[in-house]
Amino acid sequence: MDTILCLTDYHSGNQHPFLFGLHLAQELEAALCVAHIKEAATFGLTEEKDVALVKTNTEAQEEIIKLKKFTQALLPADAEDLQLLHLVAGGGRYEAVQDFIGKYDIDLVVMGMRNRSLAERIFGSLAMKLIYSTDCPLLLTPPGSQFSPIKNIVYATDFDAANLASIETLIHWCQGLNAHLHLVHVNEEPEDNSWARQQMDKIMRAVEEENEDHEVSFSILEGDIMDHLITFIQEVKADAVALTAYKKGFWDRIFQSGLASEIIDEVTIPVLIFKS
Repeated sequence: MDTILCLTDYHSGNQHPFLFGLHLAQELEAALCVAHIKEAATFGLTEEKDVALVKTNTEAQEEIIKLKKFTQALLPADAEDLQLLHLVAGGGRYEAVQDFIGKYDIDLVVMGMRNRSLAERIFGSLAMKLIYSTDCPLLLTPPGSQFSPIKNIVYATDFDAANLASIETLIHWCQGLNAHLHLVHVNEEPEDNSWARQQMDKIMRAVEEENEDHEVSFSILEGDIMDHLITFIQEVKADAVALTAYKKGFWDRIFQSGLASEIIDEVTIPVLIFKS
């Protein structure tokens, strides 16, 4: 990973997306772009170095100053070597994020969830648009989440072909984070257990070389998907849960079901979403 984009409104209650982005940038030796979008403003994408050249006190300058004050209050002493870039933009949030991603070749977007309708509560309208229009993963922090270093990641798999690329990326990140990756599949029908084990064995063989330090383990569970996922996440003390988003499959059944609210209510850790 080379560059992380963290979106923030730099309010005191919105520290956690920045703290998670900072943690990942330091541990994975990535650059961190911290960005604020002011929808009512008309100025375009502006970097800190741009406003330094402007003599008058422009609106963009004011937003950069606020953003720097926000980040400097949270930066630890060991962040001296961090490559940190402050960005602001006016106008639509989706359009601004697309500009950020394109100009700075972003590898991961970190942003907060919003407490709205169920669909928006899961992802937020902006995140939903990004999931289906960008290639880079998203790390979403739910309302009320508390920052802690990411040491255990749960990845729920349905054995779709897209899962392997996500798993390989997660293994690489886990090596940098000194974290453990827990692969989990939940069978609703007992007769599927043998097939599921065969599929999981294929995945483990495919990542055998990357898994020399045994950062990866897998579990096959049987029964109610929601109950078992929530219990498993709690048992392994997961710091993040990951999934791959695509139009049809395992997670679509979860989010379309009435059980969706259960996992959203229970999980207060970041959700990492890969695009198939």
